[in-house]
Amino acid sequence: MVNGYPINWALPSASLTQHPLYIKYASSPFSLIAATDVKADLNNVLATAESAEVCAYLSWLLRTLALVA
Repeated sequence: MVNGYPINWALPSASLTQHPLYIKYASSPFSLIAATDVKADLNNVLATAESAEVCAYLSWLLRTLALVA
């Protein structure tokens, strides 16, 4: 069992795939996602252990958007 979340986001858990922020971005191609929107959403996530997985996903999303920009 791994403690924490790797910096490079991996396969989502069932709880992540039900999270509103995952659902918001998971059905969009990278070309239609604005990094500013992702940053704003990440900024509004509570800094709790329970939110670590969605933070890792949003951080991965930002890194990927930077790669394709």
